[in-house]
Amino acid sequence: MILIADSGSTKCVWALCNKEGIQISKHRTIGFNPKYTTIRAMISELEASELSSFKEKVKSVIFYGAGCSTKKKNNFIKNILTQFFTKANIKVKHDLEGAYIAAYSGKPIICCILGTGSNSCLYDGEKAIENAPSLGYILGDEASGNYFGKKLVNLYVNNQLSPSLATDFGLWTSVSKEKLIENIYEVDRPNLLLATFFPFIYDNKQEPIFDKMLKDGVAEFFKLHIACYNNYQNYPLAFVGSVAYFLKDYLYEEAAKHKCTIDTIIKSPIKNIITKNFS
Repeated sequence: MILIADSGSTKCVWALCNKEGIQISKHRTIGFNPKYTTIRAMISELEASELSSFKEKVKSVIFYGAGCSTKKKNNFIKNILTQFFTKANIKVKHDLEGAYIAAYSGKPIICCILGTGSNSCLYDGEKAIENAPSLGYILGDEASGNYFGKKLVNLYVNNQLSPSLATDFGLWTSVSKEKLIENIYEVDRPNLLLATFFPFIYDNKQEPIFDKMLKDGVAEFFKLHIACYNNYQNYPLAFVGSVAYFLKDYLYEEAAKHKCTIDTIIKSPIKNIITKNFS
């Protein structure tokens, strides 16, 4: 059996397929990003998952992961997967590769990821070009879940939200401001915690302060990660990820300002990745 994984920083979707590429089952674990995960944490999560019940039957694993952008990082994930799937051939690739093969339809595209983090590349059907570096959740990740989460926390703690919104968010988080900040600085992966605040923003997007936040964030992403490519207006855009899916109205609005065309928005690329790997 063949196992194909699409891993962001928050979650990983695993599709178990037969040799003809027919999906047998689908499974979920937390996401595995080599920038943040540890060997112990990854092995523990895999052992506790449904994957452990059939790991000996897996002959091939193709893992597309966030943060898997260098040979060193890929080998880190590969070595762990080799320990778990002892009878499988392991291939580890960048999540951007998974995104652009899922979105590619025969013509060059600018493919963008908007999920817990964000990234983009220009894919011509053979190779991918990354013009704007992915600076991670501290310095970059424009228009991602954790990017908006940071902005919300900043507004909340600095008393910039209306009293009603502040009350609603306080009830939503169920912790004090002091505890919220403490949690962010104490957890192993603060980007994941910050990204969990995105649904509150989206659910209240009719509020002017959040509507502006979302518009500005999407505009910043276009400026840094789309307009950076030469003749970018000549390429259709593809967006992959849950944040992209929910912000599609904002993406179409900003694309029109740039005279760009959006070709597709894919919430989860796993089905398309399976198809492309067996085509």
